[in-house]
Amino acid sequence: MPAEPGSICVIRTSALGDVVHALAMVNGLRHGFPRARITWILHPVPYEVVRRQESVDRFIVFPRRGGWRELRRQLAGERFDVCLLPQVSFKAGLVAALVRSPIKVGFDFRRSRELHYFFTNRHLPPRPAGHVFDQYLEFLSFLGVEGYQPRWDLVLSREEHAASEVFAENLPGPPLGLVIASSNPDKDWPAAAFARLADEAATLFGLEPVLLGGPSPREAAIAREIVRRARRPLTVALDGPVRTTMLKLAACRVVVAPDTGPLHLAVALGVPTVGLYAYSDPRRCGPVLYKDLLVDHYNSSDADLARPITRRTRTGAMATITVEEVLGRIELALTRYPPKG
Repeated sequence: MPAEPGSICVIRTSALGDVVHALAMVNGLRHGFPRARITWILHPVPYEVVRRQESVDRFIVFPRRGGWRELRRQLAGERFDVCLLPQVSFKAGLVAALVRSPIKVGFDFRRSRELHYFFTNRHLPPRPAGHVFDQYLEFLSFLGVEGYQPRWDLVLSREEHAASEVFAENLPGPPLGLVIASSNPDKDWPAAAFARLADEAATLFGLEPVLLGGPSPREAAIAREIVRRARRPLTVALDGPVRTTMLKLAACRVVVAPDTGPLHLAVALGVPTVGLYAYSDPRRCGPVLYKDLLVDHYNSSDADLARPITRRTRTGAMATITVEEVLGRIELALTRYPPKG
């Protein structure tokens, strides 16, 4: 293992939440190896999140479908001292197979799936499963990076900052961001609960509820249902470009979200975030910060918390989270975390 690698390749191609975690790792690489040339291989949408980050010297972007020829072209003639593979998937392993590097670092055998272990030749020390974010930081420890305080430093352009301020100023009150859906319906909080939360948060705290998410037909249908059930008009701000969602998240006074990428984006942007967890274990994939605002119905007892962390899920559990619990966390966020600026 070179004491000071001159070139490092990072493979984390997809999943917004994981890309946010990987950004903190990449910033750690820059902290530990300020002269190294860092290359990050990823898909187009996650690239939009991190494309302004100064810690990365080069991004290699290839489409999710049919992009292998382009990836091979961009890697032609490239050779790296170290390649990091913090993504456990067969497709990411195939990407690693195309990267020319004498050292390819991955997880230990017990934490590997989809042949991940066999696409790498150096492995993290065996550990019990933990939070995904902490597992990313293990790669820094493996490389000997010390004295690093994890950070994201997500960069918004001057124009994006201005657009974020205009978005907030055009609302009748401080925005309460409601991320209404995830990629998995089992992770979602019911539309009726969001509608009631929007009404009561506006009355109790003077916040302006804003429905946030992507442009998919499913999210649009959920937004319509929430609007139909709410007693007051709601602002619907479903967007296509992920950076537009980012600037709206950045404008929020508080964000409420299930286990989904925008939750981790909001946390990385420094927005007090109420995480709603019942389907998946927040000890594995919950918000890295604002844990005091977490609503955890996955671990309902000390016995649950004492069990090893697994990927086991609980279908139907999200409906057990009450509006009163979430209102309490919003009130805590407003009192404990002052407005930015």
